[in-house]
Amino acid sequence: MDYPAWIVGGVGPGWVIGLIATFHVLISHFAVGGGIFLPVTEAWARKNNRDDVIDFLKKFSKFFLILTNVFGAISGVGIWWAIGLISPQATASLIRLFTFVWAAEWAVFLVEIISLIFYYYGWERMKPATHQAVGWIYAVTAWLSLFTINGILTFMLTPGGWAESGSFFQGYFNPGFWPSLIVRTLVCIACAGIYATFVISKMDEKSKFRKELLAYTSSWLVPVYVLLGLSLLWYFSVLPGPIMESLLSGISGGVGAAAQGNMMVVSRIALLCLVATVTTGLAFFVSAYLNPREFTIRKSAILLASIAIFVTSFEYTREMLRKPYVIRDFMFSNGVPLKATMEQPLERSFTKEMRFKPKDSSLGEQMFVGQCMSCHTMDGYRSLSKRLSGRDSESIYQLLLVMQKSPEENPYHKVMPPLIGTEEELRALSDYLYESIKSIEKEKGYTGSNAAHAASH
Repeated sequence: MDYPAWIVGGVGPGWVIGLIATFHVLISHFAVGGGIFLPVTEAWARKNNRDDVIDFLKKFSKFFLILTNVFGAISGVGIWWAIGLISPQATASLIRLFTFVWAAEWAVFLVEIISLIFYYYGWERMKPATHQAVGWIYAVTAWLSLFTINGILTFMLTPGGWAESGSFFQGYFNPGFWPSLIVRTLVCIACAGIYATFVISKMDEKSKFRKELLAYTSSWLVPVYVLLGLSLLWYFSVLPGPIMESLLSGISGGVGAAAQGNMMVVSRIALLCLVATVTTGLAFFVSAYLNPREFTIRKSAILLASIAIFVTSFEYTREMLRKPYVIRDFMFSNGVPLKATMEQPLERSFTKEMRFKPKDSSLGEQMFVGQCMSCHTMDGYRSLSKRLSGRDSESIYQLLLVMQKSPEENPYHKVMPPLIGTEEELRALSDYLYESIKSIEKEKGYTGSNAAHAASH
């Protein structure tokens, strides 16, 4: 371990990153989509001399400025804080591999936030043509921000030929780059369009202006959702063979017992993403476009929630499909490089190579912190006390031995990194887990059979 460990109990470190990142992704996608929606709609309004639409955009841009420049920026810093503490090895690797990409993204983001400020405050202070130009600057830079980050995100799941060649361009423009970029661009447009319909739905139901705006936003959203469904199919088609095999097996329940539960959930969520794109598109066409008077605030709120659920589901699926890696074919989710498990036998000492160890910690605790804690907690998310309840120290040790075997003999290899350690370290880890679980069960009043019964539920 090259960095100190941040010990997170309860929800676990994965949820800390996940909650912050999902919140940021929702805002950042809205920022990109709104960046496209605002200048395009402004151009349409000025061409048709629609001052009422301009007034609508002024109010829209105020909320847009506050949400993206304040909450978007804060949550962006939060992501760096979370990944830097929870997964420092992977964060350092990505910074080293894509230094110039990060620099470009920060430069683009600076122009993005400045142009948005000028855009909002320039409604009454700039000539229409100048204001329009500033809007386009924001739209382009916001999308370029998505473009730069997309290459790094997709690299973590589909590095392609980079693992063999080490080529920057093969890693950045990896197999998942283009389908992911199109999916995310469409989601961005959908986020902005859905929020616009939510604002419009609060207007007078008999208003002609309301009907016209709903027709306009629906003309954006219906084709977007059709294209989004097709783009998702393309995205899943470029995933590596082993990932697709696990994903498809999860639908039928054909994955090994160790991975079946996780992959069945991921497979169903992936299917939900595909189905949701079609049904949401139809919902907009039938309600907002064909029956604008019946498009109520309640319906618009449901559709607004649907895009949040979609984004959360997509990000969850993408993260789970990376397992057991944080950077596929390069680094496992616990920060151990793949190369480290191949150059020498897995039985070599792990703790002797740890540069940072918890103060006054036992050998078993060091093994837990270094190799287990990135995904598991003792009594919270992915609780080991529930998974190992009812086992004695020897039984836990035998389970740990399985995790050192080849993929053919290790049913956990699709979702968990291989375990590094000598016999002494594995014994120490099994003793530490057993004693920790026994202590937890004692605190909760579980003993013997009722502990095993609790674990089964």
